[in-house]
Amino acid sequence: MHEEEKNVVEEVWGDAELGAVLREAAAKWAANEGYKRALETFVLDHCVDFAEHVGCSFESCEHSLAYNLLHEEYLCLFEKQIEKYVKKEGYSAVDFFAECRASIDDYGCALFEEHDEKWFVETLLAATEYQTWFGMMVEAADKQKQAQPQPDRK
Repeated sequence: MHEEEKNVVEEVWGDAELGAVLREAAAKWAANEGYKRALETFVLDHCVDFAEHVGCSFESCEHSLAYNLLHEEYLCLFEKQIEKYVKKEGYSAVDFFAECRASIDDYGCALFEEHDEKWFVETLLAATEYQTWFGMMVEAADKQKQAQPQPDRK
């Protein structure tokens, strides 16, 4: 990495080397269909359980223990994929997620807004928040329901 590029990374991410790992992880994640497919398969396999909540607000839904267990399972799948990459690069997952959180905390920073991996950091952190995950599952249930052919009513 050139010194000039390292300084820009450092300004945006804080820890320049870990920031570079984050950037590379974002690029590799985007390029690796296997990561994306594993998470999409999980969502499609389980979203039917959330169909009853389509059109309801998060606050008005009953959040069963089963939903919390599914969220934990999803997080496990997600984190395993991230941890493999981060550990290979010589960092801990704790440091990696802390760097992601620090970069999100700098949302007002124009430099961060322009970075290609902003979507990755947002996705990464959103996946760890139950309310966002729940909304994603309900939305997937709604899409799945709409894609099913409707019976003819005569």
